[in-house]
Amino acid sequence: MPPAPKPDPTVAAHEVQRHWGEVADRALRDPLVITSKGRPRHVLMAYDEYQRLKARDRRAYRIEDLPDDLAELLEAGLDELSNGRPEDGDLVIG
Repeated sequence: MPPAPKPDPTVAAHEVQRHWGEVADRALRDPLVITSKGRPRHVLMAYDEYQRLKARDRRAYRIEDLPDDLAELLEAGLDELSNGRPEDGDLVIG
């Protein structure tokens, strides 16, 4: 059984106000959860980490709201799967 993930580091909002420089430096190394009244409220992280996460952002659509270009790609992929035509380089087992 893999070890349990360690909890995210936290800091109380009033400590952020009192020790901004220290807290900001810590957030450059690892994201910090800022709590208020013991509950998570915000996350402070390095801008580079935010940009990295933002670049991974994905969108979800209801099928009826799918843009035409994506619908065409989806249809082509489904047709390919149902017709059993592998892409170049794909391993065929059977």
